[in-house]
Amino acid sequence: MVKGDNMDKRILNTKKKLTNTLLVLIDEKKIKDITVLELCKKANINRTTFYKYYKDIDDLVLKIEDSLLSDLETYIVDIKRNYLISFTSKIIETVSSRKEIYTRLLGENGDHTFLRRILSLVYDQSISEWAHLLKKASRNDLEKIYNFIVDGTIGIVGNWIKNNCSEEPSTVALFINKICMSGLSSFI
Repeated sequence: MVKGDNMDKRILNTKKKLTNTLLVLIDEKKIKDITVLELCKKANINRTTFYKYYKDIDDLVLKIEDSLLSDLETYIVDIKRNYLISFTSKIIETVSSRKEIYTRLLGENGDHTFLRRILSLVYDQSISEWAHLLKKASRNDLEKIYNFIVDGTIGIVGNWIKNNCSEEPSTVALFINKICMSGLSSFI
């Protein structure tokens, strides 16, 4: 049994080393420009070992993001209303508390679709809640509202990350919340 535990630790250490090295490389260049050879060389890991766990760089990035998404999904259960707005606050707090990974994945050289994937976790709940609250809004209006809020949030969070998360997470979340609530109020 001990041998299996050691093997699991070695696998975890290898994956952690690949992830950490990828994050260092993202500081230097865009994800799409990083090669498996370059990553393995810098991580001092054989390419065969890399391919044992991942198909390519995109697969590694996707697995990292999926793990982060899974962590964020646990917060959704606790949200009772204002799904998108409440979840956005939690995302900003999480980005701030795990800056090393999130700022790279969501930053200039990172995956520009990742934040959209995160925000889509509360799509159904948001549309459903708004359908009950926003009596003047059609289904098409609700879709537009959702997209507007998501795109605005992506812009604000992206700018916040670009400025090295210098503002307090609560300040950024409150700003997004104010904009969202004022826009939604016209449909009540």
